[in-house]
Amino acid sequence: MNEELWQRRLNRERQARKTAEQLLTEKSRELYLSTVELKRALSASEAQRRLQLALWGSGELIWEWQAQDNQMRLHYFSSNPDETLGETLPWADWVQRLHPDDQGPALLAWNEHLCGTCDYYDLEFRVRNTPAEAWLWLRTQGRAIERGSDGLAHRITGTCKDITRQREAEEHLRLLAAAFANNRDANAVLTADRRVLQANAAFLELIGITAAQLPDLQFDTLLFDADDNSPWPALSCADHWQGELICLRQSGQRTPVELTSTLVRSRDQHAGHLVLSLRDISERRRAADHLQHLARLDVLTQLPNRLQFQEHLQRALQHPHSDRRLALLFVDLDDFKQVNDAFGHDIGDSLLQQVAKRLQQALRQGDLVARWGGDEFVVLLELRSHTEVLVVADKLIRVLNEPMDLAGHVLTATPSIGIALAPEHGNEAGDLLRHADAAMYVAKRQGRNQYALYRPELNEQLVHRIKLANLLRRAQAQDELSLALQPKIRLSDQLIVGAEALLRWDTADYGRVAPDTFIPLAEELGLIVPIGHWIVRQACELLTDWKARGWSLSLAINLSARQLRDEQLLPVLLDSMAHCAAPPDALELEVTESILLEDSAFARQRLQALRDAGFRIALDDFGTGYSSLSYLKELPLDRVKIDRSFISDLEQSPRGRALLSSIAGLCRGLSLQTTAEGVETAEQLQLVQAEGIDEVQGYYYYPPLTIDAFNRLLETLNSTDAHRGDTPPASC
Repeated sequence: MNEELWQRRLNRERQARKTAEQLLTEKSRELYLSTVELKRALSASEAQRRLQLALWGSGELIWEWQAQDNQMRLHYFSSNPDETLGETLPWADWVQRLHPDDQGPALLAWNEHLCGTCDYYDLEFRVRNTPAEAWLWLRTQGRAIERGSDGLAHRITGTCKDITRQREAEEHLRLLAAAFANNRDANAVLTADRRVLQANAAFLELIGITAAQLPDLQFDTLLFDADDNSPWPALSCADHWQGELICLRQSGQRTPVELTSTLVRSRDQHAGHLVLSLRDISERRRAADHLQHLARLDVLTQLPNRLQFQEHLQRALQHPHSDRRLALLFVDLDDFKQVNDAFGHDIGDSLLQQVAKRLQQALRQGDLVARWGGDEFVVLLELRSHTEVLVVADKLIRVLNEPMDLAGHVLTATPSIGIALAPEHGNEAGDLLRHADAAMYVAKRQGRNQYALYRPELNEQLVHRIKLANLLRRAQAQDELSLALQPKIRLSDQLIVGAEALLRWDTADYGRVAPDTFIPLAEELGLIVPIGHWIVRQACELLTDWKARGWSLSLAINLSARQLRDEQLLPVLLDSMAHCAAPPDALELEVTESILLEDSAFARQRLQALRDAGFRIALDDFGTGYSSLSYLKELPLDRVKIDRSFISDLEQSPRGRALLSSIAGLCRGLSLQTTAEGVETAEQLQLVQAEGIDEVQGYYYYPPLTIDAFNRLLETLNSTDAHRGDTPPASC
């Protein structure tokens, strides 16, 4: 019984445990299934979150269109997975957001996909939400996910992405590519092993190949520097390099190029690509060579100019030949300015060209002749003996003295030549040029149309001349200038009727300087004009003083061609005479015939204006230089002064007496008064008187006197009632 009960109880417990185990198994399975479902749900949620983040990160949105309501639904995403933004708008409103230029293509592509003509919708267009915003480029992709039996799409979904920056970058790259392709400079991109990866049309043209030949081009063998060395070691390691090289073209022609190289490194900073830009500088080189040629060539004569001559001289002095000697000749054409003034600059230029041609023809092939400037030429000779230079100098003078026919004018050039020798007169270019120039001035002073060899003492003379020039600039301010007066005697009554004012200069350093030394220097320095104004004022003060003393005397002053061109001459004369007690005709203005050589029409006009103002005009030194009888007829003259060269040998020269007689008769016929200069003997005075000359000057009567001495002379003569035969009184 007990066993049965125990057995039943045991069976019940077994059944209960079995039931519990079954229940536990079922619950475990349910729990397992629940866990699986949870895991699946969690997994789906994580995938969705990752998808949202991916869309947000890529800047894309999801859109959907349904035919039943014709609405566009836009879904935007953010970094927060629980946040999803959306916008729903009618299809027509969406179309209005598109750029007007893009609406047509967009609708065409949409309708084609809507009707099933194309399986996929992919288009780029511009869009903006409001008129105030800028246009954005979008790329829209989509596909119909539901279609009706008629094939029309009922539902289309897809993505949309902002590609504005991408489009801007693409446009930038397109412009760069166009610039690269169409650049007039030759552009190429090279790989690290110097193969040409890309090149433009200008590069192909420069090298002389076609695009098909580009892959086989070994460009690294086509570039050289000026010494034919390869530039690639420098190009390969320099981030930026610029310079001039030689490019060997396919034809073998060597073309100068300007190359700019930029090394584009890889991300790991290793050598990557080499970007080259080459510019053909052949024309620039030719232009530079031409300019260099012009810079070293005298355009008018086609001779080497000063620069080229100095360079050649410097090289010759630095590398002398043991069996050769150098000689430098400085050639200056005498009175060339008068040719320009008388015949015009065209004739002057033709003369210079002829001189240059003759100098070249007279010299040997190895000799150098150059135009130094103006009417100056320089010659460099290499000789075995210095005595040969004298033969060459004589030859140059002879060939230049031969007449030249220039546009119907037959002219002759006379040169003054200065010669300096190396090494005797210097081993420096500057010294030789300076010494030859100094010798040339000696040749001019000795009479021109000759040569002079440099002597060391010429340096002292040149230094002396420079010192005189500096002193002369200060002479007027330091009251070193004065006037000397040479009396003029009227032969009809032996009276002193006036004087000629002669300029004197007394210096503390050199004493009295001769007029033939300082007056040409004053002309050269341009000081003769202010000195001339001073002389006019001094002359008017003298005339006023003489008038106050009761002396009716005239005073003659000299005018040079430069003074005559001075626009202030007449105003200064009129202003000075306005403060003078004497009338204008008491002042006589002496000019020489040389004033007509520069501009005869101007000279006549200026002299007429002076004469119309009341001043008397005298032609000085008649019979010398360029005397022409037409001057006596054309110029507004009152007096002719016969040069002392006609008077000095009257006693021994029948021809001189005949000329004097002719001049005197001609002047009487033209109602011109005459003055004979330089009368020093009684015989000369008698001959002059016999020809009816009106006045004389000269040492026979008086030398030039100081103003005080002249005034004392007049006072003495006028206080003596008894007139002595050889001592004329003053005209009062």
